[in-house]
Amino acid sequence: MIRNLLQTTLKGRLDDPLWRLNNLYWIEDKSGRVRRFRMNDAQQRLHANLWYRNVVLKARQLGISTYVALLMLDRCLFTPNYHAGIIDKTLPDAEQKLEKLRFAWDHLDYLPPYPDERERALAYLGTLIKQHTGVQKRNECHPVTDARTRLGFSNGSDIRLGTTLRGGTLQLLHVSELAHVSVHAPWRAREIRTGAINTVSAEGTVILESTHEGGRYGVNYELTSSAMQNPPGAALSPLDFRFFFFSWMDNPDYALQGSPAAAEELAEYFDKLEGEHGISLTPAQRLWYARMARTMGPAMRQEYPSSPDEAFSTGNEGAIYGAQLTALREQGRIGCEFEYRPDEPLYTAWDLGLSDHTSIWLVQSYGGQVYWLDHYAANQLPLEHYADMMLQWQKQYGPIAVHFLPHDAAHRDPHGQSYVESLARCGIHAVRVVPRTPDIWRGINALRNMLPRSWFHRATLRQRLNPQGVLEPSGLTCLEMYRTATEAAGSACREMPVHDAASHSADAARMFAEAVEHGMLTPIARAQPPRRARMS
Repeated sequence: MIRNLLQTTLKGRLDDPLWRLNNLYWIEDKSGRVRRFRMNDAQQRLHANLWYRNVVLKARQLGISTYVALLMLDRCLFTPNYHAGIIDKTLPDAEQKLEKLRFAWDHLDYLPPYPDERERALAYLGTLIKQHTGVQKRNECHPVTDARTRLGFSNGSDIRLGTTLRGGTLQLLHVSELAHVSVHAPWRAREIRTGAINTVSAEGTVILESTHEGGRYGVNYELTSSAMQNPPGAALSPLDFRFFFFSWMDNPDYALQGSPAAAEELAEYFDKLEGEHGISLTPAQRLWYARMARTMGPAMRQEYPSSPDEAFSTGNEGAIYGAQLTALREQGRIGCEFEYRPDEPLYTAWDLGLSDHTSIWLVQSYGGQVYWLDHYAANQLPLEHYADMMLQWQKQYGPIAVHFLPHDAAHRDPHGQSYVESLARCGIHAVRVVPRTPDIWRGINALRNMLPRSWFHRATLRQRLNPQGVLEPSGLTCLEMYRTATEAAGSACREMPVHDAASHSADAARMFAEAVEHGMLTPIARAQPPRRARMS
C-alpha cells in the first residue's frame, strides 16, 4: 500500500523543492510540539522571490531563519557535494540553527500518532532519504563531520557554521543578525562583508536576514540601503542584492482581542501609519501593538518595525539618547532644511583626540531652541586639519563666537604645549575650556534635557570618508548609537557608556550641553535683522 502511494500520489514530487519543503520536514513549534513544517505567508513570499543575493529586513519571530535552515538542509540532501554555511552573532546562536537542521534530519522518518496512509508513506520516504544521505559519524573510516560546527552527509554535502567563515567555497551562505554584529563587533561585520560573502560564487545564494539595529550606520545598513535602491521589478544581475521587508503585520498571530479603547494611547501613531504609508490595522492588531509597546518601550520599533524607515530610525539596546531622538524624528526635527541666523552667535563643541578620533559640532542657540547646524569627525589627522575645517565653516557661516573644548585641552603635552595654544598657532583663538564634570551622567542628563528643544539640520546626517576610505557615521547616527553596557564595579555591576566609534561625537555634543550648564554661552549684539528660519 505504501509503495503504491509512493508510486502514484508522490511520484515526481521529489523534483519539486517547494513540495519537499512543505511535506518532508518536521520542526518544534514555540510550544515545544513536533509538527510538520508548512510555510507561512512571509516564508512563501521569500521562497517565491528568492534571488542569488538577498537582504531580508524583518520583525521578530516570523520564521525566516527556520525557513532558511530547512532550505539549506533540503539543498544538501538533494544536491551532491553542496556546501553551505551559517554565520550568526555568536557561535552558540549558530549552533542553535544547526540543531534545527539536525532535528529536521533526525525526524525525516518520524511517524506521528494516529498516522494515515499518507503520513506512513512520507515517513517511509524519509527513511529512504536518510539511508541515501546518512549523516557521517565518528569512526575509523570517516572524519568527524557530525560535530559542533559541521554537519556532513554521505553524498558529499555539508553545512559549516562560524562567526566569519572566511575561506573555502560555499553554494549557500546564511548570515543571521548582521545588524547586531555591525553595532557590537564592526570589525567582524567588515570581515563577513569582504570575506564570507566572497566565498559564494555568482551562481550561489546569499541570504542576509536581520532585525535592524544601529540606525543609519554600519555594514548591515549599507548593504540593506544599497539593496533598497534597486527598483522593484528591475532586472538584477546575480551579484545585485534583492531587498525583502517583513513587518510585524506579516505575522497573523500578532493580534489581540479586547476593547479597542485600550489602544487609544497610540491612536496618533496608527493614524500616521495609515496617512503616510497606507497601512490600515485591525482593532486586534492595534491592541496587540499597544500592549507589546508597553513592554518593549523604545525598542518596539526596532524589534517590530512597521516600515523600513522606522527600523533605521531606531538606535540600539541601551541607547542613551534613544527616547529623545525618537521623539524628535516623530516631530520632524531631524534632517530639517533651515538657514542659520547670522544675527545669532555660532558655537562649536569638541571632543579631542591626537592620534584618535576628533569630533566637532557647529551649533546655534536662541529663542529657547538649539539648532545643530553641522558636524565633522575624522581620525588620525593633525590639528591643522581641524583648524582648517573651522576656517572653512567660518567662510560658510560667518565668525564663530566660541569653540568649546573639554578640560584636557588645557593639559600640556611632553613638549610643554597645550591644545589651546596649538589651536591659537593655527589661527583659532576664540577658545574656552569647559570645566570637568565629575560625573559623566550629569553631562549626559544635561544633553538629554536639551534634546527636546533641538533641531538637527540635514547636514548632521551626512557621512564622510575617513583617510582609510571608510565611511564615518554621521553626527546624528553617533547620538543614536551611543549606548551603555554593563561593567563590573567591585562586587556589583553598573551601566556605563561604551567608548566606541559613536562615543566621540556624542561626547562633543555633551560638551555643548555642559557649556550651557556652566553659563558659558556668550551673547552677541545683533549685527543684522533676524532671518526667518526655513524648515522643511
